[in-house]
Amino acid sequence: MKIKKIGFTSFLLTSNATSTSIVTDPLYSVESKGGFTKTKADICLFTDPLLIAEEKIIETKKLDTKIVPDNREKIIEISSPGEFEIGGVMIRRGLKEPFYLIDEKELRVVYLGFVDKDFDVDLTKDLGDVEVLIAPVGDGEKFPSYEKLEKIINNIDPNILLPYGFSTDENKTEGLKTREEFIKHFGFTNVSDENYINIKGKTETEQKFIKVIFLKD
Repeated sequence: MKIKKIGFTSFLLTSNATSTSIVTDPLYSVESKGGFTKTKADICLFTDPLLIAEEKIIETKKLDTKIVPDNREKIIEISSPGEFEIGGVMIRRGLKEPFYLIDEKELRVVYLGFVDKDFDVDLTKDLGDVEVLIAPVGDGEKFPSYEKLEKIINNIDPNILLPYGFSTDENKTEGLKTREEFIKHFGFTNVSDENYINIKGKTETEQKFIKVIFLKD
C-alpha cells in the first residue's frame, strides 16, 4: 500500500494490488491554512462526529472541485460505523469508534481521525498487528493530550507512525504543538521525512523500534 500526505488531516492510501484509492478527512484540510492537494479517489473517509450518517458530503461541502473519482464513476463516502469491503480493501469502524481500520491482505493501517480530549483510549486495545498508525500529534483542544497519545501508541504498538495535526510554519494553528515538541516529548530517535511510503506487507522484527515518518504534503 502506498501512502501519501495531501493535507493537514488528509492522506491518500492506494492499494498496490487493486489500485483502490482512499482519501481521509478532506474537509478540515481544505478549511485549514495548509490547504489540500487536488486528488482522485475511490473512497472518502470522514471521522468528524458531526458528519455521521450524512450523505453526499463531498457535494454539499463543495469538495467536488478538490476530489474527483478515480477508478469508479462515483466516490464512495464512508462517515458511519460498519464494515465495508471495496476493491480488495476492507474498511472497519466500530460503533463507538471514530477511527478506521484499513486492511489490505495482511497489512493493517489505523487512521485515528478526529479523536479529541475525551477519547477513550481503551478502544485502541486489541486491534491486532498494526503496521501503520496515522495519528494526530499536536495536542491542543482538537486532539488527544500527549498523555493519552502515549497510551494510544502503546496500545496499538505500530511499526510505523505517520503524524498529522501539528503546527507548522505554513499552518500555524493556535494551540497545537510542533513536530519538534512532539519528538522531544516522546524521545523518538528513528525519525525521517519522506514524500510517501510504500508498504509491501507486514514487517517481522525481533525487537521493534517505531519509525516516525513525517510525510511531505
